[in-house]
Amino acid sequence: MAWLPDTVLLKIVDSIDHSMTRPKYEELMVELGFYSLSTLRDDEEYYRLSKRNLVIRTFNEKNEDELLSALSDKGALNKEALRALAGVGYEVEQSLAGDLAEPLEEHSRLELALVGMGLAQVQTFLEQSLENYLQGNYEASNAMARTALEHLFEQIALRISDLRGNEPIPKQGKYMSPADHRRYLHSTGFLEDSEKDFLDKFYTYASTDGSHPGISTEAEARLRRFVVVAVALLYLEKLANEPFIESLL
Repeated sequence: MAWLPDTVLLKIVDSIDHSMTRPKYEELMVELGFYSLSTLRDDEEYYRLSKRNLVIRTFNEKNEDELLSALSDKGALNKEALRALAGVGYEVEQSLAGDLAEPLEEHSRLELALVGMGLAQVQTFLEQSLENYLQGNYEASNAMARTALEHLFEQIALRISDLRGNEPIPKQGKYMSPADHRRYLHSTGFLEDSEKDFLDKFYTYASTDGSHPGISTEAEARLRRFVVVAVALLYLEKLANEPFIESLL
């Protein structure tokens, strides 16, 4: 029997609806032993349910404690859901990462560097990413972190181009893309082979789920933010290294 008040259950449903796709939720149900693959495939009513109604039905029929613990581990419970649970005396065990939203020291250094180098717009995108993260809007947080990364490399490419006598930046399509900026920086020697490979793969990872609703979790959004901050610090340090930049000219 369900013991959660409807108001609390709806907070949980909202959180899951925005942080997990239906396939991910179904995969979790199978992992917990609530359903088997054969049951899911044979239950026509199950597939007629919306994801929200499916979550409500699961909470009404299954072990809530086990389900809440698993959802917390998956990063599917946002702060509003956790607060609602705490309000009825239920404390969900937090993940190892706790409430981390920012690598604080690194971000402070990055903010100073960005402002000092005239790249405050990158900082604005990072702040918007953080704001969305704290509000539980993980897809929007991903999108703004990715935008910050794109803008950073665009600006670095433009600066290198200017230093090389306004050298044109080749583009492969009709419009300049983030991949064009990375290719250009690689061609100038600003990016090493391994660095370009890493950035290409990370950009793919950061874009796979991107801002599509109901896909990213808190843990995934946090990872993307941490990596973007570390990457930005590294390449700002490169940009500020005068002997290195002179070697590219």
